[in-house]
Amino acid sequence: MERIIVCTALLFALVLPARVSAQDGSTLDGFSVTLGRVGCLGMCPDYEVSILGNGKVRYQGHSYVRVKGIRESSIPMVDVQKLVERLENEHFFQWDGKGDLCVDYPQVHITVSLRGQRKRVVEGCLSPGKILALADEIDRISGTKRWVQITGPDSCR
Repeated sequence: MERIIVCTALLFALVLPARVSAQDGSTLDGFSVTLGRVGCLGMCPDYEVSILGNGKVRYQGHSYVRVKGIRESSIPMVDVQKLVERLENEHFFQWDGKGDLCVDYPQVHITVSLRGQRKRVVEGCLSPGKILALADEIDRISGTKRWVQITGPDSCR
């Protein structure tokens, strides 16, 4: 009898953490973040990259990039979770979208869907701040560097 209790307790100890982890992972269902960098009048990279809640990455290069077309990859779930934490900690859904557009500057668009909320922010003048910092983080996490070749001046990024 004691052996059955010990085995049952051991079984619960092994199964329960797996269920908790699966539930924690399921909170990322419906999560996506899309970064779009829209080119300027010069040779600024023009592409879009999305990260999904399951770690899938989808890139589409348009112009002034190393790789045109669609590429797909994946990133570790821990990176997705860190990105979600950052968005929550920085209160992304309360950010202003700026909306200012400047002549001959690339635009940065970031759209996030998380827990039933959806928000899009735009930065069109390359003003330092949260939007560009987040865009750089999305690029880093998604690994766009392998597909994007900066052919224009450094001011494009």
